[in-house]
Amino acid sequence: MLEPAMLIGLGLVAVWTYVNCPRLRPASLMRAFLHVAISFAAFASLPAAIGFLVPLAPTPALARYLVLALLIPTLTYVLLTWVWVLARILHDLFGGTPRGGHPATSET
Repeated sequence: MLEPAMLIGLGLVAVWTYVNCPRLRPASLMRAFLHVAISFAAFASLPAAIGFLVPLAPTPALARYLVLALLIPTLTYVLLTWVWVLARILHDLFGGTPRGGHPATSET
């Protein structure tokens, strides 16, 4: 039950960040995919970071908080980058300026 609740909660935080911080959005699809690659690299390196830092924690409770402190921002960034990619694809397909064709004139 904890895993789906955590994914739903962090997904909502990612969508909230997308809506409330438009300046953070990537300007192109290539930059959005670059953010996805960086987020995957950070998420893939998370077990190594946890394996290195958790034994340094003086108490088991602090070790648990350390794991959550590393996991929550990293997973939120992964979800946010996918929101960016999907929004960018939808914007490029359906929004933005018209491309191609002949310019319309007001004269008939």
